[in-house]
Amino acid sequence: RRYANQADQILLLLARVMPQALTAFGQALAAVALRAAGTAEIVITGDRPDLLAEVRGRWLPDAVLAWGEPYDSPLWEGRPEGLAFVCRDHTCQLPAATPGDLAAQLA
Repeated sequence: RRYANQADQILLLLARVMPQALTAFGQALAAVALRAAGTAEIVITGDRPDLLAEVRGRWLPDAVLAWGEPYDSPLWEGRPEGLAFVCRDHTCQLPAATPGDLAAQLA
């Protein structure tokens, strides 16, 4: 939450000068869009190349993907092996067991 607040403060500062030179702030506009839409966190536990292929076959510029062997991160806590988890704003959807289930969550 700390970084989100800092991002908001920076974007508010840039918002004052952006209208005067829109073409100079392409990256800032992309940051505004990302901040408004939020990011998705996708975790694929275990060896599931079919689920990984479903994610990699899509354009998901607002997503963070973690897969394979778990490591020390809250993304992995309490996640059974062999499933995909799609989360936004600290809320996860039901685990996806098939590429079709995962596709529906990513749509």
